[in-house]
Amino acid sequence: MSLKAMVLLAPGFEDLEAVTVIDLLRRAKFQVSVISLHEDEVIGARGTRLITDSNLSLLDKQAAFDIIILPGGQPGVDNLSADPRVARLLKAQIQANRRVGALCAAPKVLAKAGLLAGKTVTHYPGALTDAEQSNVTVTNAPVVVDPPLITGRSPGAAMDFALAIIEELAGQALKSDIESALVR
Repeated sequence: MSLKAMVLLAPGFEDLEAVTVIDLLRRAKFQVSVISLHEDEVIGARGTRLITDSNLSLLDKQAAFDIIILPGGQPGVDNLSADPRVARLLKAQIQANRRVGALCAAPKVLAKAGLLAGKTVTHYPGALTDAEQSNVTVTNAPVVVDPPLITGRSPGAAMDFALAIIEELAGQALKSDIESALVR
């Protein structure tokens, strides 16, 4: 059985983060579903157009994902934060003891959903307000794993973030195989 990942995109997502995560998870044989808020096509902050597999309105409410991943980018993060369905989806994911990944500015979505209290995270500098960071330990690490959350700091950390997801969900051996094939 393959691991299932949802990459949730809103208009203005960070192109590098979304494409890197989708690519590396597919290399690791994850079943990746690219889901939008409404559209069949979503345009990133840098103009990359991605065709989605579905949108939140059409998503099977019984669909279970091992991880839901939120790329950063603006105004993508603001668009995700403004949609109440996203907060409900993330809360249900956490309540079901499944993982959530947030990269760059996307931990802001988790903060607005009330999911960061007591957690250790990393995020893009300035992405969270002082109030959103209260009762949260913030580090400058490229990636932080504090189950059920996996957070990444920036577009430059996208590859490490995706590899951390692979390691956490599928194991060190597969992560090493994928990383080795990247020749970095």
